[in-house]
Amino acid sequence: MNFADWLTSQQKRQDNIGFLAYALLGQEVQLKSSKRKPDEHKYWVDIVTKIEGPGYIYVFNDAWQEYLHAREAEKNMTDHPSA
Repeated sequence: MNFADWLTSQQKRQDNIGFLAYALLGQEVQLKSSKRKPDEHKYWVDIVTKIEGPGYIYVFNDAWQEYLHAREAEKNMTDHPSA
């Protein structure tokens, strides 16, 4: 799961993260290709500050933390499926 996929699932939330998801996903978002591993977090910070302004950084930070927890939970489910 990447952040864009996670955001898609958050669009209908009735809070600031839902609003941010809706606003960001209305934009054309693509990670730039590079020989280096892309820094997905930095990329999204740049998008947030350009589209929504620096006032939304705290909302993005909350969303990013939720995403990391969801990604870790998904990884744990894959690594240790229940019988």
